[in-house]
Amino acid sequence: MLGVFYAIPFEWVIPTYPQVFIMSLGYSSNMIENQDFKIVKDSVKTDDKGRLILGTVAKAKSYRVLINEVGQILLDPVVNIPERELWIWQNSVALTSLEVGIKQASSSELHDLGSFAQYADLEIDE
Repeated sequence: MLGVFYAIPFEWVIPTYPQVFIMSLGYSSNMIENQDFKIVKDSVKTDDKGRLILGTVAKAKSYRVLINEVGQILLDPVVNIPERELWIWQNSVALTSLEVGIKQASSSELHDLGSFAQYADLEIDE
């Protein structure tokens, strides 16, 4: 069922691009980043359950579904992440640190601290 959005328990939906949120709606004021739309189908009709068949253009993707006051529907591509990983998106300091670390690792800016095997059998006090 392409183009159908289901809420997945214990997962959060993260947009695939950065957003500036409108406080009253919780959605981006610049939600549509590119106005260059192309017609994929001239007309589609929903079935009895309200589903649309979008075809391969929407194959194996997840979308947040938004609707405006005049009934226009926007499908916003998103990725689902487990709730246990949401903290990194909510903590800007940790996210920035992670991004710096990834950039350093990709450019081989590493400092080898050697093996930590000697600590493998230590008991950890909690």
